[in-house]
Amino acid sequence: MSSAPALSASQSLPPLNQTATGMPPVALTSQPNLQTAAALSTEKTTAAASSLTSLLDTVFAGSQGEGSSPGPSANSYPLSSLADLNLTTCSILAASLSASSRAAYRQSWNLFQTMDKGASSLPLSLQSVCNFIGYLFDKQYSASSIASHVSALSYLHKLLNLPDPTQTFIVRKLLKGCSRLLPSQDTRLPITKEILHKLINANKMTVSQPLNQLLLKALYLLCFNAFLRLGEVVVKSVADRDRVLQVQDVTFHGDGNLPHSVQIVIRHHKTQKKNDPLIVSIQGGSGEFCPVQAMHEYCKKSSHSSGPFFQFVDGTPVTYSFVSSQLSKAISFAGFDPKRFKGHSFRIGAATHAAQLGYSESCIQHLGRWNSNALHRYIRIKSFEI
Repeated sequence: MSSAPALSASQSLPPLNQTATGMPPVALTSQPNLQTAAALSTEKTTAAASSLTSLLDTVFAGSQGEGSSPGPSANSYPLSSLADLNLTTCSILAASLSASSRAAYRQSWNLFQTMDKGASSLPLSLQSVCNFIGYLFDKQYSASSIASHVSALSYLHKLLNLPDPTQTFIVRKLLKGCSRLLPSQDTRLPITKEILHKLINANKMTVSQPLNQLLLKALYLLCFNAFLRLGEVVVKSVADRDRVLQVQDVTFHGDGNLPHSVQIVIRHHKTQKKNDPLIVSIQGGSGEFCPVQAMHEYCKKSSHSSGPFFQFVDGTPVTYSFVSSQLSKAISFAGFDPKRFKGHSFRIGAATHAAQLGYSESCIQHLGRWNSNALHRYIRIKSFEI
């Protein structure tokens, strides 16, 4: 198992609407006109709200005008510092967040507005941020999820160079209190090599169509051996069709009927920082559970020549929900608790297996494309010391 470092895509932001921040020319008079001044102040505030809303829609949704929730306005919003951003600068700003991060930050703002329907301006009040933490706590969000949502609110303030209420002492203490009252524990178990083989055999009894048995066998072995996330190979929605592993991104090497390796190209993945794809090469082995042979056999028996690599007979992409459902059936049939094994268990199992084989921490981190010590949570054997 080997892979190149994870690299990622940059997406461009359209330039900000500079005209939205301009003030119309005003005829000078010898006497102050309070009505005119008030009207200009209102127009300026409206322009600020409009410009900021456009910016937030762009940052969070990837294009202007998307998103069902209105963005906040900000009377103290530094218009001049953002109005003159050129296209290159906006593109760099867009590249700082992945598509998944933009969606998550948008969801955080939507959640905040669900709690405080009157929220329409920045900076947020300290009281509203504290109550937001309490709101999420009551909704039984995990401590890590609460911290992530608060971090999203912080991002808004930092982006606009506004005072950040999330960095105050009381907010830090509230987050610490959440961690103590809601200790996070990942209860997912690893799909080890032995369990993987049992699940593949169980599919013969739980899946009626032979081609789907072969499909799931190839998919399970690929996810395990390449440390893949399930969402990198199967779709969660129709919109993901072009974002999962494609037919043209799978290349076999060696004898036409008996390849010795396979190379896959993952063009969209969680840890992308630039536009370069992730290339993973998997070496074949012998026996019934060789990932290269399973993928090659599935490729020969499936009729599709383009689109997602994993498709049903009718050409529709294999869905995340289908795989999760079939995985639960196989796990139950094999005598395990389906609540403890999920799609991510392949990735946890791969890290655990690599540790058992004596791979170093840095090597496992490279194979799994972890950018931090998050891999420590994935290795589930007491004998492996990090």
